[in-house]
Amino acid sequence: MTIAPRASLGGQPAPNADSLRARFARQTIDSLVRAMRAADSLLDARTSAPPLHAKLQDVLSRLTRPDIGARPLPDLVAERARFSDVARRRVLALTPVEAAAIDTLAALAEQSIRRPLAEAAGAPRARELFVPVDAFNSARRRQSLSESLERLRRFERKYGPDAPTRNLAEVGINYAAQWLPFFGPQSDESPSRFELSAAYVPTWISLPRKGIRSDAISVAEAGLRIYIWKPGWGGREGGILRPGHITVGALAAGAKDGALESPFHGVSRFGGYVAWGNAKIGVIGGRHSRVLITRKVQLLPWTF
Repeated sequence: MTIAPRASLGGQPAPNADSLRARFARQTIDSLVRAMRAADSLLDARTSAPPLHAKLQDVLSRLTRPDIGARPLPDLVAERARFSDVARRRVLALTPVEAAAIDTLAALAEQSIRRPLAEAAGAPRARELFVPVDAFNSARRRQSLSESLERLRRFERKYGPDAPTRNLAEVGINYAAQWLPFFGPQSDESPSRFELSAAYVPTWISLPRKGIRSDAISVAEAGLRIYIWKPGWGGREGGILRPGHITVGALAAGAKDGALESPFHGVSRFGGYVAWGNAKIGVIGGRHSRVLITRKVQLLPWTF
């Protein structure tokens, strides 16, 4: 089934996305301001709609600083940039009052000016004046969609089917840690890239060395897991070489080697480890230091 493109007011086809983006690239803040001043004049809003005229003039009065008029609108709504990059450019280009005024102006035009303008001046003239508004609003919608998909991708990376398995201790400490700096949800409601790791792991294997055979070693782990948000990393797409997370932390092993030994029995041995995804390598000290390897697995759900 073919769906026809949405027609604009007046029954004529709306500009397609490519032509809209091409024209948008040439638009500036001045373009937007001039278009809305022209619309206000064509509507004779001063007499026909005094509240609308007053609101429009109030918003336009906040965009009179000479050095912002030539600012390209694409710098304020970058379709392929990260949200933080866009926000940084807006801060450098505009004051908070000016940034809010542009958002308000675009919303006011869409909600209160478009239809009356088409009726008063005709659809072709309305479409021409609304090029900056249409381009700005459509780019903001695309940006909003992109940001929403990125948040969902991060949630899937951290909590989805390919995320690290967690035990009850990790669930509890990370629930408590969400109120600490860097561990709670971000300002854009995406998850933190940091997570605490704590586990009892009986599946570490020591590498053989002269006079010492390879053996299983049970250890207690405590570390910091860091998620990698970069596209192409994690899951099946990233595979072993580009995992979705790394972990660094400390190890504690008991005095005796062996599976299911207590890591705090006798004189404990301490060391550290690094995990590249699920693959882990560590070292413990003591009279005979050992190099350890393992792969993250959970033998019993929610335990170890």
